[in-house]
Amino acid sequence: MSYLVHLLCLAPALNAAPPAIAPAELIPFLKVISVSAGAPGRVACRDLDLAMALKKGGISPDAKAPLAWAANRSQLEAYLAEGKLVIAGDPALLDAGAAIAIAREAGRPVLLIHSRNLAASGVGVSDALLKIAKVR
Repeated sequence: MSYLVHLLCLAPALNAAPPAIAPAELIPFLKVISVSAGAPGRVACRDLDLAMALKKGGISPDAKAPLAWAANRSQLEAYLAEGKLVIAGDPALLDAGAAIAIAREAGRPVLLIHSRNLAASGVGVSDALLKIAKVR
């Protein structure tokens, strides 16, 4: 019986989303990515709280920007339909079409790039960005 109780207690953790990256940690990454993609300081973002934090951090939430932050799969799909380079906080969204994920590994934020999705977006990024990222 106690085994079942332990398993039930662990179940939510097994399905838990990856640890979120705080806006203060996201902003420097998004600035570098936006400059690298030729849209300095411009990122499409439908998450109102994050959009306000981006604005305070010097990034303009711009629906016409060639790159976008997707907080979930439905936003990802909408941005892909618009032909944007999509950045996400969940590495699982790379398999669903995101080009870049900003994820936490060993307690630190890292850039993960899906090379085929990046190429499919039609938005180029600098070699310098590719050098600091983990490219799949």
